[in-house]
Amino acid sequence: MNSDTIKIGILGIGGIGGFVGAPLAKKYKNTSTNIIFICRGETKKAIQNDGLLFESKGITETIFPDLTSDNPTEIGVLNVLILTCKSYSINNILETYKDCINDETIIITLQNVVNAKEIIQKTLPEANHIMEGCIYVASNVKKPGHIQHVGGPGKIFVGGKENKALIDLLIAGGLDITYVANINEILWKKYLFVAPVAAITSAYKVTFGQLLEDQNLMHILENMMIEIQSLAAKNNIILTNEDIQISKDLLTKFPFESKSSLQLDFENHNQTEKQFLVDYVIENAVKYGIETPYYNGVNEKINTLYGVS
Repeated sequence: MNSDTIKIGILGIGGIGGFVGAPLAKKYKNTSTNIIFICRGETKKAIQNDGLLFESKGITETIFPDLTSDNPTEIGVLNVLILTCKSYSINNILETYKDCINDETIIITLQNVVNAKEIIQKTLPEANHIMEGCIYVASNVKKPGHIQHVGGPGKIFVGGKENKALIDLLIAGGLDITYVANINEILWKKYLFVAPVAAITSAYKVTFGQLLEDQNLMHILENMMIEIQSLAAKNNIILTNEDIQISKDLLTKFPFESKSSLQLDFENHNQTEKQFLVDYVIENAVKYGIETPYYNGVNEKINTLYGVS
């Protein structure tokens, strides 16, 4: 962070990457802070030709970053890499862009998982500047290069080794980001919401609003959250009954028609994060001797409905 030019790469310009990248690229255009959108295919082509179209709170903006590329040589070594790709892509992507990462590169993760550091270190065992994080937002791809922020506050939390200069830079760039020393507790609290909501909305094909209106589904959801509460305890994280209530109440903060990204991926026949949001809970519960009848039931419904396992 001491060099004259600071290079920040946002890897994966989907709903989250676009939401994070748009304000940074707008704020730091033609400054010594270079914002690089790392993406490929139709998304890369669309942004290179027409800019990133970003819709939020009734306003649509067209934003051009300093560089849009999928070429590691062109991108060069990054000071900061913000990982906004899907969890299942992390290892392959880091392998592709390992030449853009050196001993000083800070990696910020924004996946819906509680083990991002572990996932990264499978590919980059030497990576020691990892700031695990999470974001509370609903932001979707309307088409490649066109992102729509549909709900949620956009609040980001990150942990790891504190870096005030970087946090200040990102705040000045328009992000609502906070450093917390106890990031694992925050990650588990988000997971308490994201994982069971993703699973149950996918299994029963309901929106957030429809879920809230169905007492039976809300009963199943609460019990899935209790199962995660038990798993968290085995990882030395105490999730309270109040945390469960807060997670349930969080559903009311999103538009009625909101869908989880897992549900959207199943509907669109895309690769999904089921391994991280459903299987991870069941497999680790087995490891710790925790019974998860509600998670198991929802998992079986997903497997039958979408022909997956």
